[in-house]
Amino acid sequence: MNSGHIDWWAWLGRAALTTGLVGCLATAPGGPATADEPPAAVENEPGQADLDAAVDKKLAVRRLDDYGEVLDLCRAALRKGLSEDSRAFAEELLTGTLVERADMVVEAIFGSRNPDPQWPRMRSFALRDLAEAIEREPDLAAAHLAIARLEALPRGDRQRALAAASRAIELAGDDGLLAARAHLVRGNLEEEDAAKRRADYDRAVELAPGDKDVRRTRGLFHLLADDYERCRADLEAAIEIDPDDASLLEALGTAALMDQRLDEARQAFDRALEIDPDSTGALVQRARTRALGGDRGAAIDDLDTAVKLAPDDPEPLLLRARILQQAGDTAKAQADLGRVLAANPDHLAALEMRGLLAADRNDYGAAIDDFRRLARLDADNPVVAAQLGMLYLAAKQPRAARQRFDRALELDEALFMARRGRGDAALAIGDHQSARADLERAVELEPDNESVLNNLAWLLATSPDDAIRDGRKAIGIATKACERTAWKESHILSTLAAAYAETGDFATARRYSRQAVDLDDTPEEVRQQLRDELASYEREQPWRERQQVDDAGVHIAAPEGSHTPLTPAPSSPPAPAPRRPFD
Repeated sequence: MNSGHIDWWAWLGRAALTTGLVGCLATAPGGPATADEPPAAVENEPGQADLDAAVDKKLAVRRLDDYGEVLDLCRAALRKGLSEDSRAFAEELLTGTLVERADMVVEAIFGSRNPDPQWPRMRSFALRDLAEAIEREPDLAAAHLAIARLEALPRGDRQRALAAASRAIELAGDDGLLAARAHLVRGNLEEEDAAKRRADYDRAVELAPGDKDVRRTRGLFHLLADDYERCRADLEAAIEIDPDDASLLEALGTAALMDQRLDEARQAFDRALEIDPDSTGALVQRARTRALGGDRGAAIDDLDTAVKLAPDDPEPLLLRARILQQAGDTAKAQADLGRVLAANPDHLAALEMRGLLAADRNDYGAAIDDFRRLARLDADNPVVAAQLGMLYLAAKQPRAARQRFDRALELDEALFMARRGRGDAALAIGDHQSARADLERAVELEPDNESVLNNLAWLLATSPDDAIRDGRKAIGIATKACERTAWKESHILSTLAAAYAETGDFATARRYSRQAVDLDDTPEEVRQQLRDELASYEREQPWRERQQVDDAGVHIAAPEGSHTPLTPAPSSPPAPAPRRPFD
């Protein structure tokens, strides 16, 4: 499932929500009740002057550094000595200022669509303040919630985040909104148990049904679970609460887009852009919707606008490149990819797309270079390893391809593209025992894939190894492949002919072989190969073949004929045409 162009950082900020620490100090259960005014000064209190200065400075706070001055003055006043009432006030002022300063940092992290690159350092700064505040006031629910939010971010302490969120829930008392926000954080942290996650989100909605961000977060959960109906219900409820929130409409449009409701999606994005014409997210999503609806021109117009608004954002450039490539304008597509990679040479999606474009023009060297870089950057991605293997296979380097398929299958032994690719690579180098094992496993993974059915049947029908051949089994597999292709693919018909020849039924072999030769759309170079097969069957000789190709793409040996049953796997780089010789 494609998550689309929702700004997940912004969603996380809205989902976990502003803790409202300043207001909570006076009202949240367990929070310190800061007095409206400091107690009357008592004569001969050495710290009173510093406390008065702290109060004045607090009332005039404008910058983050101002909080530091308030804290320094409070600490000085406490150190110098105060009356009992003044000391209590100073302690509350110090605790409140710590939490308020932390809250300002929290908002700087969560409140931006593009977080400051220094946010990990900012988080550490805020966590120090919150730790001191809780040491002074252990039952401050809002501070525990802020800790949970900060630790829930990448490279945070997940266990501490969970503990802090649960503690905030315990301390929330009658503050339903604060408890709801804590449930959201805890739900976000649940990685394995979807039922527990949903229970937290459901409880958050029960506690704060009128909060748009609580609804938004549960809607996102439903969206990621492909439960579009429940997702729309939550998002529509959030929109009723705040009809002018363009981000909610963008989210609703994304849900409709993922549910293939293109008209509804476009209408939602239109409404979002009426509210916020400069929303690049809505522009990109509407462009995607228009492209899927066949209106590439309007899609490009949206993306042109998005690129002007956010020239450094790779998302509109990448989508525009894809649409341009589909329209046949590869030069402009390459230019967009070049812009993305000039800013970030390691951008994974741009490297992948540029590599696939190179493969489309049969520049396998360039494609392999990009995918080798991808494989280094994303070393544990089995699909990338398999794609690189397909490129080596297309470049007639089956041994190099086999190594990459080995790596892909180490990572995911059930990855069809890698299993089938390794089988084809084994065929190309003449290792028929390994080829049969991999191709049979590939058929188990995708029983109706006509290409792998064809390749396995060809191996069973034509291998020079007696232990590999099984004509009867080949007939059944090849027949299924012919049925899957409506008996209109010449190379699959010729496989069925080879299977019948292996069983000694040369009359049927000749019938299917002639049918393959006579198909109108058979390329002439393939037709000549098929004539050679037919001539063999007319002599009542079965076809035998073993490919042996070195990694320079040179035939070492191909005893009889040179069919190479290689076809590209779905969504993979192009491989050689089916059963065409490596020449």
